[in-house]
Amino acid sequence: MSDETGVTVDALPEAEAAELLAETMALLGGRFEEIMENLHGPVSSYVTSGLSTYQDNSLEDIQATARSGIALAQNVQGSVLEIAATDNDNADEFREGLEELDIPINF
Repeated sequence: MSDETGVTVDALPEAEAAELLAETMALLGGRFEEIMENLHGPVSSYVTSGLSTYQDNSLEDIQATARSGIALAQNVQGSVLEIAATDNDNADEFREGLEELDIPINF
């Protein structure tokens, strides 16, 4: 068990990777549509309605997953940047307070 509190800003690269993955998922939706449209020609008319339903449902899920992934990545990035800014502001205030006290401290 750790007795430290705080947040790390090391999550930024992971958030950027997650955003890239979510954007790739969004592109997958377009590719999926293309594949499904190519299937309509070779299949019989009996299968076409089921294929269309499958396409609509699956595409909705792919798009929802992509939107969620992008939102999550952006929220993590925003949080990390806000934490870094807050840490920086607090460090500046701490240094200013030490300067006013005129106590020699090594950083």
